[in-house]
Amino acid sequence: MVEQTFVDGPLTLRLTEKEHAVMLEWSGMSMAREPGQFLLPILSRALDLGVQANKPLVIDFQGLEYLNSSTISPVIRILEHARRGHGRVKVLYNKGLKWQALSFTALEIFRTPDQRIDVQGV
Repeated sequence: MVEQTFVDGPLTLRLTEKEHAVMLEWSGMSMAREPGQFLLPILSRALDLGVQANKPLVIDFQGLEYLNSSTISPVIRILEHARRGHGRVKVLYNKGLKWQALSFTALEIFRTPDQRIDVQGV
């Protein structure tokens, strides 16, 4: 089982393999000007782990306090990659937080009819 923590200033990502999913939980604040340098290798590793283990990758933003607009680009890239490949990804966000709802409902365009890619406000 995988369990790793990645920290970039005020942002923490926790990667864990659970029984039914690979979890990537975000907490803190994502404020980097070029977050892709930090995020893309972690997102790619998490997606690869999910594919190898035949488990969905759950990207959980519920614990995130803030993200700048630059942070969405690496997330979009991994969703596009998963949609073209065999990965399954579920994005979770806190729909009770207005800023999260505004940021993450835009990702609903990546949903696939077979639900391999899903975006849910909880």
